[in-house]
Amino acid sequence: MGRWRREVALGLGLLAGVLLRDAHAQAGSALVLEKNGRSEPVLQPYSEIRDGSTVSLTPGARLVFLHYGTCRIVTVVGGRIAMAAHTYTVTGAPRPHEVRAPCPQKARLKDETDTAGVTARAGPPALRLSATPTFVLTGSRADEFATVRISRGETALMEAPLAGRKFGWPADAAPLAADDYEVAFVPRAPGKPPMIMRFRVEGERPAPSGQPVTLIQVEE
Repeated sequence: MGRWRREVALGLGLLAGVLLRDAHAQAGSALVLEKNGRSEPVLQPYSEIRDGSTVSLTPGARLVFLHYGTCRIVTVVGGRIAMAAHTYTVTGAPRPHEVRAPCPQKARLKDETDTAGVTARAGPPALRLSATPTFVLTGSRADEFATVRISRGETALMEAPLAGRKFGWPADAAPLAADDYEVAFVPRAPGKPPMIMRFRVEGERPAPSGQPVTLIQVEE
């Protein structure tokens, strides 16, 4: 009986280890900001590079990415990049150029049709953003959306197209005042309801150099 229990415990431990490794493999470690030239795998701007993955660049190809764990914007020309959650290594290339950047904030966006609702409208929103927010959609559904609409109460304040997966506050627009807001991500497909997230701005001020990015993972 004791041996059977030990074998079951060992099997469960091994299964938990596999699941944990799979979860880490699915997590994003960095966000692609720019890419010129060929890479393997093929990368698009504002796509994520997964934890534990390796990116190979052809000679002269240039990749700029925001690494989440070190909060650095990194530029690499050629070579090979091994990505991990807390670090990255570059081989076969000149020393990468690194710049400190604000660490990205992460949030999750759930389906509007969920029986529990996208977000509770009672109480203050958990997400705190600057007065000039920047959003990047991540996850398997990130390419489903075309437009961002920001509202305060019943009043729509701004509607603008996504640049691929990114929305950046327009330079010529006044910053948001301190208050509670909703951001609606409108799907490309006609007739589909938007997905909505609430956020709070706690001070009206222009965005500093190096505006922090809010990564929004879109879930079912």
